[in-house]
Amino acid sequence: MSIEVKLALVLPCFNEHESLDLAASELSALLKEMAAEGVISGDSFIFFVDDGSTDDTWSKIARLNRKNPTVKGLKLSRNFGHQAALLAGLTAVTRDCDAAVSLDADLQQDTSVLREFLAEFRNGADIVLGVRKDRETDGWFKKKTALSFYTLMKVMGVDIVSNHADYRLMSRKALETLALFPEQNNFLRATCLMLGYRVSTVLFDVKERKFGQSKYTLKKMMKLAVHGITSFSIVPLRIVAGIGVLLFLCSMIMLVYALWQVLFVGNTVPGWASTIVPIYFIGGIQLICLGVVSEYIGQIYTTVKNRPRWICEDKLE
Repeated sequence: MSIEVKLALVLPCFNEHESLDLAASELSALLKEMAAEGVISGDSFIFFVDDGSTDDTWSKIARLNRKNPTVKGLKLSRNFGHQAALLAGLTAVTRDCDAAVSLDADLQQDTSVLREFLAEFRNGADIVLGVRKDRETDGWFKKKTALSFYTLMKVMGVDIVSNHADYRLMSRKALETLALFPEQNNFLRATCLMLGYRVSTVLFDVKERKFGQSKYTLKKMMKLAVHGITSFSIVPLRIVAGIGVLLFLCSMIMLVYALWQVLFVGNTVPGWASTIVPIYFIGGIQLICLGVVSEYIGQIYTTVKNRPRWICEDKLE
């Protein structure tokens, strides 16, 4: 493998106009440093993906492109979501690079470890995962919800690396294989581990966000968790089946008890509570089970329609 690697930095953006100047400046300087060191080739580049922003994100990307040939970009016709935007960017750069690194436009992820990413790549790893050292920069609520997210995913049987989001390096071979997955609801953190290629990890620190607020809300995290679970695990369906068996056994026990009271004890006083409580309990369980099953049906419905996962409106070379 050549020592010099043509590297693409892919950054999905949604209303990140405040962060773009700093991101382009710092990343361009970093690429120049690594090119001078012979770590990457001089034609490595930055690739912004505007995920249907409502501010002037795209116009700022266009201005940066005119000033700096290192900066390229892709504009999606509307907001398709972070995972779709990230996959659109990775797909767009696959044939133009030897490896691509995905990271956030707010540059909270420590970019100084890119050299370690590339070292692992040169040592034969096709996928290098950036894993957070700790969550000291997160607030209490964000820390608890994030840890709960990873715990839930593992309990549900999803193969995922804790504290790894979407800061990763992928070789061209891995990117080409990733393109074979036509899934509508993407969960790249688990999909990348299914490719079968050698995976390595690099620890990094998270810096304070300098501009704006995180666009990854609790609602989006919950949606991502649902997509991840229903795309990679059938454990919820097995839980539903288990609940059904448990309720059946309970009902059989209640039936035997009732027959015993009627045939041998004779102390059967009809009661309102003993009638209403089981009805509400079983009804609630049924609605929960229907909700779980409906999530899987929704996944099937979305998949069979085979609509485009994203639509490109404009591209800057």
